[in-house]
Amino acid sequence: MPQTHQSTLSTRLLTLARRPVFRVVVIFVLSTAFSWGIMAIFVGTAKTEISSTLDNFSSPAVTNAVRDEIPTVEEKAVFIRLLDGVVTQEGNEDHWPVAVMIENLPSVRPQAGLGDASVVYEALAEGGATRFMAVFDPQVLTTPTVGPVRSSRPYYLEWLGEYDGLYAHAGGSPKALTVIREANVHDLEALGRDGKYFWRNTSRSAPHNLYTSAEKLVLALRDKGLVDTEASYVPWKFEDEALIDERGIDGTTLTFNFSYGLSYKVDWVYDRTNNSYRRFNADQPHTDENNGRQLEAKNVIVQLVQEPELDGTGKGRLDIYVGGTGDAWVAHDGQLIKATWKKESRTDRTKFYDTGGLEIPLVRGTTWVHMITKTQDVLYE
Repeated sequence: MPQTHQSTLSTRLLTLARRPVFRVVVIFVLSTAFSWGIMAIFVGTAKTEISSTLDNFSSPAVTNAVRDEIPTVEEKAVFIRLLDGVVTQEGNEDHWPVAVMIENLPSVRPQAGLGDASVVYEALAEGGATRFMAVFDPQVLTTPTVGPVRSSRPYYLEWLGEYDGLYAHAGGSPKALTVIREANVHDLEALGRDGKYFWRNTSRSAPHNLYTSAEKLVLALRDKGLVDTEASYVPWKFEDEALIDERGIDGTTLTFNFSYGLSYKVDWVYDRTNNSYRRFNADQPHTDENNGRQLEAKNVIVQLVQEPELDGTGKGRLDIYVGGTGDAWVAHDGQLIKATWKKESRTDRTKFYDTGGLEIPLVRGTTWVHMITKTQDVLYE
């Protein structure tokens, strides 16, 4: 019986195998099984390769190599000039400054070189007339002429002490000359041993015809051992100028008068586009003789001081106390800021603070500082 049954089953399978449908089913089953086997092998291999790749990619050597290929942004050093906060080249930020006394009688206008000064101080000298002390960095300038150079007064030496600069002048009041000697000022005396750094313009009469230049001032710095010496004075705080939408009204004018006549009436008119103030003296544009351009400033400061006193020489010379504290006005970016000024000693920096007690940052660029008495009006309109 078993043999008969096995023979019968074999006969049936052989019969089915001869049929087309059966052959198709068998081929399909075999091919499917073969495909799944190949796929299993491929997937297994792929998993192994991917896992190996990820392991290698996360290794320290590969990670560091990838980091090395990422470009880095290097921080560029910025060099700020001590005198005026202007961004400059390396090596030009801390040159030794030079201060020059410059006359302001109506007959000598326009003066030469005021437009190239970083800081200018203006105060009464005598007889209702003002005088300037212009502070330069002559090593970055090519100013052909500076002047007319005039004599010193003691209160200008108070401002000079804030810079410890080389001081160019033509004589001075007895008190000023005493301070120069006792305070060991870096002196450049035109009427004495330092006359070679100055010259007389023969087209004008003395004493209104004495001049110097950036070239001669640099030579003086070199001869006195200061040209390669870094300055170390305390600078003002500076900031970038306001964007045009944040600036004040174009044409706004800051007006004050040192005397009671027109000759020393000063107007600073705001130019919103250039974000600067243009100077008018006696209702006329105040220009620089070197290039004919109107004098401009980024910052205009009015410092209110006590009434000046006569210095006791009988020649009408004044003495102004510029130490301590007092009220002030600071104009920049088309805005006027009520301020307080403070100066502790001759060598301490005069600083300006807002009503909250914070130091007022100045805009980078030229600054003019004016000393007027508390009785004089300051208009801003």
